Amino acid sequence: MQFTQHIVFYASDEEAVKSLVEEWENDGSTDAPGFLGGRLLRFRDKPGRYVLQADFDSWESAEANNDRRETEEWSQRLSKLIDGEPKYENLDVLADFGG
Repeated sequence: MQFTQHIVFYASDEEAVKSLVEEWENDGSTDAPGFLGGRLLRFRDKPGRYVLQADFDSWESAEANNDRRETEEWSQRLSKLIDGEPKYENLDVLADFGG
């Protein structure tokens, strides 16, 4: 079963967060086994609030990705950019539609 993780957080420097996400993509980290893609989303009605979405082919692949050195280092860098504590949402994909 496919799996999606959301990291919901506040940040005051949007450009720094976007740069960090682009760096993740450009340095080959998106080649992690089972990683299907991701998105950085911004709330329209809550300035400074974001969702980082990461899609995997399974929960097990996501957990293996969390244990990678690259992921741990990147997460530490993200934590320096966010305000407060992030909220993690772990979601099983029940159906895909519309594309």
